[in-house]
Amino acid sequence: MSTSSGPRAPYGPATAHVRFFLVRLAGLGKADRDDVVQRYAAQCLRAEYLAAETLLGETLERSGRTDARDALAGPLMQLVRQPDSANEASDAGAPDDDLASLHPIAEPALAALLALLVADLLPADVTALLYAPFAERIPRPA
Repeated sequence: MSTSSGPRAPYGPATAHVRFFLVRLAGLGKADRDDVVQRYAAQCLRAEYLAAETLLGETLERSGRTDARDALAGPLMQLVRQPDSANEASDAGAPDDDLASLHPIAEPALAALLALLVADLLPADVTALLYAPFAERIPRPA
C-alpha cells in the first residue's frame, strides 16, 4: 500500500519537500555538486552512516511508500545523468540505466531524497545524517 495519492502527491506526504529538493538540485552548479560529492565521500563509509542507510531501507519498506520511492527514479535520473552521456547512450544503444552515465551526486541525492520521503518515520538524527551532504547547499525546508 502506498501513501501517494495520485499525480498531485506522487511522493506521498513528503511531496512538497521532495519537489523542493529536486528543483534546487537541478540548480546546483558544478562546484556545488562537487562539494556535495566530497562531503558524501567523507561520511558514506562510516559505520554510523551505513547504519542510517540500513534503517532507511527498512523504514521505507515498512512504510508502504515504495510507489513514491519508485516515482523518484525518473526525475532523479534526469537530474544526475551526465550531459554528454545521454547522447552517447542513445548513439551507442547503451541502456539508460548505465551507472557510468550518472554524475557521482546520484548516490547522495538518492539517499537524501529517500530520507525526505520517510522523514516523518525516521529519527531526526538519521534523517539529518543522510541529508548532511546537501545541508549547506540545499537547506531542508521547515
